Amino acid sequence: MYIGLVALMAVVVPGATMAQVVVWNADFDFRFDNREYGDPSRMVAPSETIFGANITPEVGLGWGYGHSLMIGATLHADMGSQKFFDSPSFIAYYDFTDSHSRLSSSLGLFPRSKLRGRYSRATFDETYSFYNPTIEGALLRYTASYWWFEMACDWNGLRSASRREMFTLLVAGEANKGFSYAGYNLMLHHHAQSDTARGVVDNGLVNLYIGVDLSSLLGLKEFSMQASWLQGYQNDRYHIGTPVLPGGYELSLRMQREEIGLVDTFYKGQDLMPYWNLPYEDAQGSIYGSSLYSGDPFYRVGESGFYNRLELYWEPRIKNGVALRFSSVHHFDGAHWGWQQVIALRVDIGSEMFAPIR
Repeated sequence: MYIGLVALMAVVVPGATMAQVVVWNADFDFRFDNREYGDPSRMVAPSETIFGANITPEVGLGWGYGHSLMIGATLHADMGSQKFFDSPSFIAYYDFTDSHSRLSSSLGLFPRSKLRGRYSRATFDETYSFYNPTIEGALLRYTASYWWFEMACDWNGLRSASRREMFTLLVAGEANKGFSYAGYNLMLHHHAQSDTARGVVDNGLVNLYIGVDLSSLLGLKEFSMQASWLQGYQNDRYHIGTPVLPGGYELSLRMQREEIGLVDTFYKGQDLMPYWNLPYEDAQGSIYGSSLYSGDPFYRVGESGFYNRLELYWEPRIKNGVALRFSSVHHFDGAHWGWQQVIALRVDIGSEMFAPIR
């Protein structure tokens, strides 16, 4: 019987393990983002123009039920620069995604777009995601019928003479029932010392939220309302020594009918980035700024203690895998108004899209 079992495995197992398929993905992310915020001494965010593109080709080998090994790179170009592309951000990861399994994971260097968490712009804004499209670490997700949970680690700084050791822990989850949903996400950025800059800083933000999505009930492409509490945790252990706990609430409304939509976000509370201007980033006395914070600088808020962001957009219908949006974004902090114009194009295609029709 033992000999027969071995013989059967010798026939069946090689057939299963040798069933491989070449898989590929290609993402293209183009962004024209012109920000006119007026006097920099009055607005907490700077005027600037972001005009660039990312292209991310990846290819790999898939086998079994949802296993794959992928390799590729993100190539970034800023329009008007003399470089054809900047230094590539390499991708190399193992991925497990199977519709029959509640568990999924990515390990290695993988696209940030794999995160599912509903993060506030106070945690990550578009600029950070555009210039940091790769997570270096691990992502694990569990998906049930009415809820899901994920956790990730992004090791985004290897200590050197001039570079701080840094990593970011991310946890997110959400449950939904009918038209309502509730969830949370947590970000903890550990900003440790370099060989020349002393100090360790923890930048944490917890987002607890509830919402309703009435899109299907109203026959709209999108109609949702969400209320959130944002709780920060800031601790510069070396230079200050006492944690700071800023917080505030955030309300958002999202509407889209046909190709026209709006997103309105209102925040009321304390400065969520109190260490922004502290001059301890390096031995030269540079401020922490965007090295410590990955969120939208508007959450530093002005004297009014609130910030409102209104986005009006047109999203024309295009073929599957292509998303184009023209936006007019208006920022108001109680005393000053800023205007942002955005054209964003995203192309996301892969081998599954072009699978032969049987």
